[in-house]
Amino acid sequence: MVNAKREIKKAALNCIRIMPWSCQDRLYYFHRFKRLPHIRHPESFNEKVLFRKFIKGDYDCYAALSDKIQVRDYIAHTIGKEYLIPLLHTTDNPETLFELETLKDTVIKPNHGSGMVNVFMEEPDFVEKYRLIERCAEWLAKDYSHEAREIHYRYIKPQIMVEQRVGDGKSTAIDYKFHMFNKQDGNFEYVLQVVFNRNDNQPLSMLFYVNNLDSCFYRRFDTGLDISANREGLEKALALSKKLASDFDYVRVDWYISQGDVYFGELTFTPGAGLMPVLKHGLDEMMGKMWQQDGKTASLPAQQSCTPSTAWKKTP
Repeated sequence: MVNAKREIKKAALNCIRIMPWSCQDRLYYFHRFKRLPHIRHPESFNEKVLFRKFIKGDYDCYAALSDKIQVRDYIAHTIGKEYLIPLLHTTDNPETLFELETLKDTVIKPNHGSGMVNVFMEEPDFVEKYRLIERCAEWLAKDYSHEAREIHYRYIKPQIMVEQRVGDGKSTAIDYKFHMFNKQDGNFEYVLQVVFNRNDNQPLSMLFYVNNLDSCFYRRFDTGLDISANREGLEKALALSKKLASDFDYVRVDWYISQGDVYFGELTFTPGAGLMPVLKHGLDEMMGKMWQQDGKTASLPAQQSCTPSTAWKKTP
């Protein structure tokens, strides 16, 4: 009986995989939220992400700025290279990692997706390095666009990058994710999503702040984190996020803060691929109202180029 159920489930998944991506997402959305999404006339945040994925999206632009290596030029040009995490090595041949003098206090990850990362606080031994090489080869072979049907990741040339690890040497750095909503009148609304306890053998914890840095709107698996100690850094990150978000109706800007220094993480244009279950207590609907999408193409203004080769260049 167990084997029969497994085979039925496998056959069903195979049937789903051959469907158009928009149909697949409707099914996954229904499974997660127990209702069908309104993709063509979206209201909630998750629905508007689906709209951007399938109806109106500047995929060349998203690819250029979602590429964790290429976006560094855009960041350096827009807000300054001092906000970049030191990049120690890039390669499309994982075996070159053996040539590095040390991997202590480094973060190894590919540039074309998320959820693929190796953090070393101490120097790995030969066996660990060999496993890392195998893992990197698997990452490079992966078409990340298929993970959650986000087409822009298909246009990123996979590479491996080695960054200096940011943190206190004891735990994984906290992610500060600013969901930035451009109101098109010079003002912004925002939701700060704080993610911590990542890779620390504890439930992934999150805090959500809506248009302020003082009062937490919603806590998920809270362990008592107090972000007030990083208030100055967060205010700087918010100001910088507004600069980076000025050309978009919505983008998520990620940051790390270490010893008072603010470091850029990444830009994300379709967070959660439109299937984020953590936006509870009305956040999904609230963030949907913040996002003035209005059926317009989610891209840079017409006079600006955002091809992979000129993502950071603006026409005078």
